[in-house]
Amino acid sequence: MSDEKKAPRPRAEFLSETQIKAAAKEPSGGYFFFGEEDYLKRHYAEQMRRAALADSPIPEMNEASFDEDNYSPEALAEAIAAYPLMGSRRFVTLRLNALPAKKEGELDRLIGAISNLSDYPETVFVLFVPSGWTEGARSGKPTDLSARFFPALKLAYVPLLSEARLVSWLARHVREHGIGADPKALSELIRLCGREMYRLSSEIEKACILTKCRGESTLTVETVKESAVLSPEEDAFTLANAVMRGDRKTALDCLGRAIKRAEPPIKLLAGISGVIADLCAASQIVKDGGTVGDVMNMLKIKEYPAKLRVAAVRGVPQERLIRALSLCVETDRRMKTSSATGYAPLEMLVCAASAAALKQGGSSWRR
Repeated sequence: MSDEKKAPRPRAEFLSETQIKAAAKEPSGGYFFFGEEDYLKRHYAEQMRRAALADSPIPEMNEASFDEDNYSPEALAEAIAAYPLMGSRRFVTLRLNALPAKKEGELDRLIGAISNLSDYPETVFVLFVPSGWTEGARSGKPTDLSARFFPALKLAYVPLLSEARLVSWLARHVREHGIGADPKALSELIRLCGREMYRLSSEIEKACILTKCRGESTLTVETVKESAVLSPEEDAFTLANAVMRGDRKTALDCLGRAIKRAEPPIKLLAGISGVIADLCAASQIVKDGGTVGDVMNMLKIKEYPAKLRVAAVRGVPQERLIRALSLCVETDRRMKTSSATGYAPLEMLVCAASAAALKQGGSSWRR
């Protein structure tokens, strides 16, 4: 009998930002892009596409794109295995609104389709999921679910940028318009519109155009306030607060607005869960005698959102907060492991929360 031992399975780890940038210039194999910042995910993927198809006179011949409408494990495996034409490499992408349900074996079929990717070194493959899917983000380590894609796919978690980096990024956009900007104006834009770069890129463009149309040379706080469209984050807080309090009417109104904006359901749930988790923490901090400043320090948030959270939990029993968070966990499980699709699980969450609040005698429940 041979004394040779089977090589241990490599440990799954997230690529660092430096490694992601390097891979974008010289891609090889497969990548799983997830995290909050969709703009950067698409930016890195486009860099990979250009690098992979640089020697293809007709890049479209060596490119295959899949999404919810045309994806099947069989078609994906076939595209990965196809040989390049008039070029040295192929580029294949799969964009999903959510990972397939584990219960129905679809996740296993997806992983099976990419399991032999290393047999086709001429193919670069990228899997995308939307910003609401952040498995392992808080701990900085892959969860069992995200690790299942490793080592077939390298795990590229892309978080939102810090405010300081966003201010620098926005300043470059302003300079491209040939004008200057008050740094306070850029911070105000982030405060009003959130940290998602897709939204910020649109809003800074409008603000710069308005500044130039007025014949001004510097973007000001006043111009930003006039041009900016408030972020859906305001609705996210209102929606989470309504779910926590069992206020069905307000929750369904907020959910209706989010549906009109075509926000991915899993992203909406992530926002609700995050706010309710913050509210649970804020409630405990206040109960222990803490202040708004303590909430700011513990949750790493600014004064205004800290004040909102303290005000929201005033007079609310902790049991109700814990119940709301449990409902969010159950909804997340339902989204990932059952055949329930679309916004139905979120509507069920709203109704379950209102029913629980009514049972507990919640005074803010409405018909």
